[in-house]
Amino acid sequence: MQVNKLKLALGLVAGLSAAMPMVASAAADQEAAIKNANNWADPRGDYTNQAYSTLAQINKGNVKNLKAAWTFATGVNRGHEGAPLVIGNMMYVHTAFPNNVYALDLNDNQKIVWSYFPKQDPSVQAVLCCDNVSRGLGYGDGKIYLQQNDGMLVALDAKTGAKVWEVKNTDPKVGATNTNA
Repeated sequence: MQVNKLKLALGLVAGLSAAMPMVASAAADQEAAIKNANNWADPRGDYTNQAYSTLAQINKGNVKNLKAAWTFATGVNRGHEGAPLVIGNMMYVHTAFPNNVYALDLNDNQKIVWSYFPKQDPSVQAVLCCDNVSRGLGYGDGKIYLQQNDGMLVALDAKTGAKVWEVKNTDPKVGATNTNA
């Protein structure tokens, strides 16, 4: 019995030792992106969740002069609750179910650089608690993270949109779904 506990403890230490540098790398990547005021690398801007920007180009004196410069239609007519992410010249936009993701080049007339269209069973919509929404994307380690409504957490390469990995973390068949960022 003691040997099994020791093996378990050593296995946990070895696993954490291998995983911690990857977690630290992803966190450092996101931290660097958040520190640049021109980015919006977190669903609410940064970890304070204030949705406040330190940029000063728009202020009390000129806000009344703002006009729409461009729009982007996702083709999904349900709640778009999460803010887009902006990292460098790329804007990452997502939709409500079916949780499509678009990468737009802000330096090239908002050209779609890549898109991701997950395949999900439409029956998951009946289990969702608060409409068919998604509350945002995540960013770190050069990846865009999407929590699909069907419980799949997906990592997409931020430059190419290629799926790097996915893992199922909830099961709609037992009433569990995700809409979180």
